[in-house]
Amino acid sequence: MQPFIKQQDKQKHFAICLFITLVLLPYLGLILSTLITFIIGLSKEIWDKYYGSGFCWYDMLANFMGWLLAVCIYGLLTM
Repeated sequence: MQPFIKQQDKQKHFAICLFITLVLLPYLGLILSTLITFIIGLSKEIWDKYYGSGFCWYDMLANFMGWLLAVCIYGLLTM
């Protein structure tokens, strides 16, 4: 098994949540952009549970890591 961050699926989760959060933050603020990003990530995992490869908490962790980096980047850019 590859290390967590080298798995292509985890990289996609990370990048997509990073992108979604960076796009939404300036317009919707922290709370709403976080909620939307979380709902999108969770919805994908629920879909995977029933129709894909199964629910994966590591995918959710990658989502969180992408969100966290986006918030940090946005915070640094708006100081």
